[in-house]
Formats: sequence, structure tokens, C-alpha cells
Amino acid sequence: MTQVGKQFNAESVLIRALGIPLNLILYTPEAFEDVLKTQFHNFEKGPFMCENLRDLLGDGIFAVDGEQWIHQRKTSSNLFTMRALRDSMTAVIQRHAIVLYDILRRASENKQTLDLFKLFNRFTIEAFTEIGFGVHMNCLDSEEEHPFQKAFDRAQRALRFRFTRPGWFWKTQRWLRLGVEGQLRRDIEVIDKTVLEIVEKALARRSNHVGNPGTKRGDIVSLFLESVGSSPDADAKRFDPKYLRDIVVNFLIAGRDTTAQALSWFFFNLSQKPHVEAAIRNELMQRLPKPQDDGTDGVTPSMEGVSHLVYLEAALKETLRLHPSVPVEPKQTVADTTLSDGTFVPAGSSIGLATYAMGRMPQVWGPDAEEFKPERWIDPTTGKLIAVSAYKFASFNAGPRMCLGKNLAMLEMKLIVAGVLYKFHIEVLNPEDVTYDLSLTLPVKGALNVKVSQISSPQSAGA
Repeated sequence: MTQVGKQFNAESVLIRALGIPLNLILYTPEAFEDVLKTQFHNFEKGPFMCENLRDLLGDGIFAVDGEQWIHQRKTSSNLFTMRALRDSMTAVIQRHAIVLYDILRRASENKQTLDLFKLFNRFTIEAFTEIGFGVHMNCLDSEEEHPFQKAFDRAQRALRFRFTRPGWFWKTQRWLRLGVEGQLRRDIEVIDKTVLEIVEKALARRSNHVGNPGTKRGDIVSLFLESVGSSPDADAKRFDPKYLRDIVVNFLIAGRDTTAQALSWFFFNLSQKPHVEAAIRNELMQRLPKPQDDGTDGVTPSMEGVSHLVYLEAALKETLRLHPSVPVEPKQTVADTTLSDGTFVPAGSSIGLATYAMGRMPQVWGPDAEEFKPERWIDPTTGKLIAVSAYKFASFNAGPRMCLGKNLAMLEMKLIVAGVLYKFHIEVLNPEDVTYDLSLTLPVKGALNVKVSQISSPQSAGA
């Protein structure tokens, strides 16, 4: 898709495939703004996408439109407030970060190769299930991958294939429980078992706090139970456990996958650019207050401390530009419309917002678009971050559907990266073999094997 965009100078491209709806691929910030803001109501997830995703996502926020989406977004927005970030979320991330640092320390001492991608997946699901649901999964403490994680990853890959195959083909496989669709059915059973446990634990916590306003829970399950009466489908969902199941699954994708993948791609990019690693460590020494000693040869930076790390934030944004967690955002038109460049889009057309490809378009980011270059985000005169349009840097989506967890994701990544780089050097092994997998998001394919080295001070590595 990226090469096609370059070939046609980032102009919209119509792709035809047997058995698949016509797909108009868009590559420019102007087209993204048309779809995500200016003509937002003309572009929905649409029945094609929702049908393909329903077996896993159900009626969750990423697979619905209209009143259902409005209700879920309004309700869940109460979780992602700046007060919550400051008062509770930071502490959760810091607490689990201590365990992460200890794993890295032991790997360094034992000269053990680590799969950094799997480690970050274990970390993010552990942190987010506590933040979002008040539940401990105990994934980080165990070296064995939780069955849920394997099933979750396979299920997303299976759904990705539905977008490239005729509907009759995958529906027949699903009916016969054969091939990828048969495995998907088994994986969803594993996922539902884990999700039910999360819901039951969250409900138990909620029942323990009933009648005690001083200990009111702000987790996702509680927020939706309290607001279900205002839902357009309140009568149907009031006692429907599937409603909560769908909510949990959607937020697990948002809370686990995107951050773990971004952290993994960050350290992959960093391993190719030693001068960037050196610049980040120099910034840590200059701007990060003396870190809190956590007893594991790591540090737990504060929310206030990482807010001053301009170059680190630039490097993270550069990672997300080149490796957005959602590489393509599908839409479908509900009415005939014309984009700002004059492109006519008939009702019912499938649209692909090519976020991954746009991040690599010379027409959008300049001739060095495919280079990992954090400096592009910093004003050379002021030393401050340059404000970039969300329609050009669309890694967190934009417009009314902009990612609710954007601030949490950036905070989590800055806390982890600052803490890791303060005491460790991460070397990616065989970087030439690292590539992405085909999924709903942009995971590393296979393992991201690394060698971990402890450093005596932030200035002693990456220089």
C-alpha cells in the first residue's frame, strides 16, 4: 500500500479485488481531515467492517457507530481524566515498572536473551487491567505467556484475513469450523473465559464498595453499569453480560496492544540510531530530577519529571509516525460525497485511511520521510515540540474519534522508556529480520529478541 501511494504521488487510489468491496485508499492530511472531521457523519465504520469484527469485538466501541458509539465514548471518557492520570494511573504504571526493571536486571546478570515484545505485552495488559478494571492478571510475574494473550493475538490475525477474502469463503469456514475460522472460534472461547473472570472480579470489587461513597470505583465496568440506564439499548443490556464482555475486549485491545507495540518499535528504532539513544540519555541527566530508588537498579520517574523530556517525546512520536498502532483505518460512506480534492465517493464505498503509508509519504513528510529522525518534531530555535496537525500525525486517530487514552499511552511510554534507559542498554538482535505481522494492529512478527546490559549511569551507554 505504501509503494502504491508513492507511485501515485500520494493521490487517492482505487483498489479492486475479487469478492471484496471497492476500496478507496487515502494518503494525505487533507483527505484524513475530510473523513475524520469535516464530513465525519458521512463516514462510518459501516456494515462491512462491523460484520468482519463482530465475532471478537461484538458491539464494543471500535465496532459500532451512531448512538451506541456516542454512549460508550461519553461513558469511558470519565476514566481518562487528567486527575485520574495524576492521582492513580501513574502509581499503577510505576508499581508494575519496578517488576519490569527487575526482569531486565536479571536478564542482564544472567546474560539471558529476552523477547522484548512479549515482555511489553505482559506489562501493558497487567497495568491496564488494573487501571481499567481494578483486576490483577499476574501476567508480568510469570515467564509463561498467558493463554489469553496467545488467543487474543491469533484472533486479531484471523480477523485481519477476513478483509482480504470474500465473505462467502470465511463464513463457510466459520460454519464448518475449519482452518483459521475454526481456530478463531476456539480462541474466542479462551478470550471469553478470561474476560468473564475480569468482569466477575470487577463486579465483586464494585459490590464491596456499594454504599460507601468514599471508596467509589472508577473502573470501566463500574462506569458502564452506572450509566447503562442512559444507553439507547438500556433494556436489552441492563442484565446482558455480553454487553460488558464487548466493552472489556475492546478496551483490552486499546490498553494492551497499542502501547506494547509502540514500545517495541521504539526500542527497535533506537537500536538503529545510537545517537538518538545518546541524546535521550543526555536529556535524562539534564532534565529528570534525581530518580526515586526502587531497589531494583531501576528508576521510577514521576509524571512531572517526564513532562519535561522534549526529545524523548519527539522520539516516541517519531516511532508512532513510522509504526502507527492501527496501520489502516477502514470507513464506509453512508451518502454520496466529494472530498476537498474533488474526488467523488459514492455511497457505500469502502475507504482506507492509510496511516502507516501516509507516515512514509515524501509528499507529506519530506524526502527523508522514511528516516527515524526525532529532530523533525523539535523547533530548532525554541527547542520546543512543534505542533503537528492530528490529520497529518494520525497515530491516535483524529476528530470526534480521537483516541481517549492518548494521554495515558504517552505517559506510560515516557515513564517506561525513561526508567529503562536510565539504567539499561537494549540491543536488538538480528534487526534485519524484524518485521511486522498482519493483524488489526501493527505487532512485531514473531519475537523481538534483545540483549540487556546494565549501565552505571545514563552517560555510560549510547554515547
